[in-house]
Amino acid sequence: MNGWVRNIVSIFAVIGIILTIIGGIIFGIERHKENNFVENICLVANAKLILQPCGKSMCYAPVWTIKYNDSIIIMSSNQVIVRITGSNSSKYAKGMNELKQHPVSQQESYPMWKVFCSGRPLYRGRLDSIVTPGEPAGHVHKVMGGSHFSAGVKGQSYLDLYEITKAAECTTCSIHTIDNSNYWHPELYYQWPNGTFSLVPDGGLTVYYIARTGNVGGAQYLNPNWQPFPKGLRMIAGDPWRRTYDKSNVTHNAISFVCLTESGMPKAPQTNGFQTDKHFCKNGFRMQVFFPMCWDGKNLDSSNHRSHMAYPTQYNTGDCPDTHPVRLPGIFFEAFYSVDKFPHGTGRQPFVLANGDPTGYGFHGDFVNGWDFDIMKNMLSDKSCLASSTNQGNNPERCLTLKPFVKSSVDSNCELTKSIPLTENIGMVEPIQRLPGCNPITYSNPVICSEGSNPKSMDNTGTFHIQSKLTGRYITFNPITQIVYANASIINPSYRETWGLGWATKDLGRTVRNTELNRHFTMQDKLKVRGPEASNWEIFSFEQHSTNDYIAIKNLRHDKYLQVEPDFTISGKATVITDACLFRLVTPNGGHVPEGLKISDLINLQDLSSNLG
Repeated sequence: MNGWVRNIVSIFAVIGIILTIIGGIIFGIERHKENNFVENICLVANAKLILQPCGKSMCYAPVWTIKYNDSIIIMSSNQVIVRITGSNSSKYAKGMNELKQHPVSQQESYPMWKVFCSGRPLYRGRLDSIVTPGEPAGHVHKVMGGSHFSAGVKGQSYLDLYEITKAAECTTCSIHTIDNSNYWHPELYYQWPNGTFSLVPDGGLTVYYIARTGNVGGAQYLNPNWQPFPKGLRMIAGDPWRRTYDKSNVTHNAISFVCLTESGMPKAPQTNGFQTDKHFCKNGFRMQVFFPMCWDGKNLDSSNHRSHMAYPTQYNTGDCPDTHPVRLPGIFFEAFYSVDKFPHGTGRQPFVLANGDPTGYGFHGDFVNGWDFDIMKNMLSDKSCLASSTNQGNNPERCLTLKPFVKSSVDSNCELTKSIPLTENIGMVEPIQRLPGCNPITYSNPVICSEGSNPKSMDNTGTFHIQSKLTGRYITFNPITQIVYANASIINPSYRETWGLGWATKDLGRTVRNTELNRHFTMQDKLKVRGPEASNWEIFSFEQHSTNDYIAIKNLRHDKYLQVEPDFTISGKATVITDACLFRLVTPNGGHVPEGLKISDLINLQDLSSNLG
């Protein structure tokens, strides 16, 4: 009998200890909110799943309750939201009110990584291989990514384009080899009070890949079944013709903007249209677009380049519709621009997109898939690729599948495989009278315009090619070494061989600025390019030669003339003007759009590489 009693006492003692530990854990957890989610972790025991709405939408994670004595713990994905006590009639009401005010992040439950693209674009100009293959695009784009971007080929199959894109030798973004995708969006312009336009030259692109789940508790939450991008997929997010905003339209909410104000100044809110009339963006202006993540499972593209894709119930999360049941990773662009040198924030909205949009509602992004299918498939099932592991995507190297392909730094060494001989004036150097293409400024009901689509129709008198009398060739430069050469062909020149006159700060004089990159001449031991700021070493003057249409170029640093050397480099200490010191300024004719890369070109490039190797 005494042994039996001792056993009973021991059992109750153990139960008491267990309850004490559990009670200590639960009651010791403090309520803590940060960035709209709670990070305290709790032991989940005998939990019961309940589905409750968070305001206008479902919570981002399943909500659980744990009852212990007269207390109820309301949790989500092992995160404590609130602990309440009191009468049963008030407990759930109080807890659900907390949920509505503080929706819970699902950061533990979805893969996420970022791709960082260089501030120097792969290409800038009027090309769009999705909408206008083989022809000039309607407006100027900034293109990032793999070096096989080209004008495109009419009638080219989607799979051919995928193979060409994926086989690029390099990319201007931070993931090499497995992601040679191309990303582009319209350029940003500044409209001066006199109506002229200057291209805003600086800024990079961050591409988020966010594989979010469906609505909480539903089938697409419990089994998102993420799929890698199908080979050949391409799409557009946003509409360049839109000039209105409807908060109930999910596609409208996918476009947003952030003005990064100066430290210590009031922060500007995120808005769905331009806000630069009210705020001065000292630290940059960010334009954002979220791509649809639901695929119809059949079509790699569609006539409007959108309808084969769809947004979930919210633009960045939620269930996919039955018509588009395949859930892909979501793509989110953050396009950065340095706008602090352009006056704004004083009531006038001076910025305009290249498509003639001063509202921002017509911002859009383009994507051509160049991902390795199998690698992305592995990433979507690799727990080290979850947002909690990758620091919300900021450290993609923590994703073990991705780690071997993450660059140590985002370089600017990647060049287009096939040069593009478009030379119309896009406003990089001096202000232009109208936007390239036919893009009148429209606040409502934009009209499709047929005039001005030809690059030769643009007024290109503000730019020029510089032709050496000695070599007969145009001046160009190596973007890696920054050395200037007088050896570029005069046939089919590109923006790299196109220049203009800029102004140095404090009116020191004129600079010679390139129209491909925001760089200008600098007189080092050899003539080079640098940018964007200028000093005495970057000031040059043009002197007309007395007997013909050639000029001599004098640099302020040495107060002497530029001279082409036998190795095609250019020195700056000539005191006597010879043919090596003479140059002719040639007005560009606007150039043309060549046929894009084809599979046969890819084979030829591979053969050439093998022979060189």
